[in-house]
Amino acid sequence: MPNGTGFQNNGGPKVLRGTISYLIVACGICSSCVSVAAPLHHGNLNAEQAAPNNILFIQNLPHETTSMMLQLLFEQYPGFREVRMVEAKPGIAFVEYEDEEQSSTAMQNLQGFKIAPQYPMAITFAKK
Repeated sequence: MPNGTGFQNNGGPKVLRGTISYLIVACGICSSCVSVAAPLHHGNLNAEQAAPNNILFIQNLPHETTSMMLQLLFEQYPGFREVRMVEAKPGIAFVEYEDEEQSSTAMQNLQGFKIAPQYPMAITFAKK
């Protein structure tokens, strides 16, 4: 923290070290996600990892999560291509980037991000 502010910025939302920050995720299109407050928490969740690749597998999402909410969150990182929700299995999604370096950056910065208080995202590379 060279500037003494305590802020860390890895190309994504700013995080005040030692506290949980909030990011407002709002698509501006519908009324259901206009004021969704999402606590931001950096940390690694224990998960079995596949080989690094350009597709992320997202787990532990609230059932109310929409593809628009995830798009707004993940498109903050360069190389974002698309979100694919799994309708038959609520709580999981796939997010595709142009390459594995870009997907790795997004995964590192959003690991443990909470769309709702009881749901820290578990992000791994998708199995191919």
